Amino acid sequence: MAKGKKGKKTAASENQSRPFAWIPLWGWALIFVVPLLASEYMFYRVGRTMSMIMFPIAWVAFWITLMQRGGWSIFKKRHED
Repeated sequence: MAKGKKGKKTAASENQSRPFAWIPLWGWALIFVVPLLASEYMFYRVGRTMSMIMFPIAWVAFWITLMQRGGWSIFKKRHED
């Protein structure tokens, strides 16, 4: 019985530590791709070629840094109840 209680506490604390666990993986992909495509279109329309090259590099570096700091929790196996 003691093991069952520990398991429940761990799952509850894990849900609290991952507040965005309800977002599916395809949702995270959209959060990554839609702003990237919108900015590329914006830079294309105003003729900023250098920004079209630099922004995707900065965007990917930003998300890699975010994932490193968060422990890559988006890709961790999600527990099904």
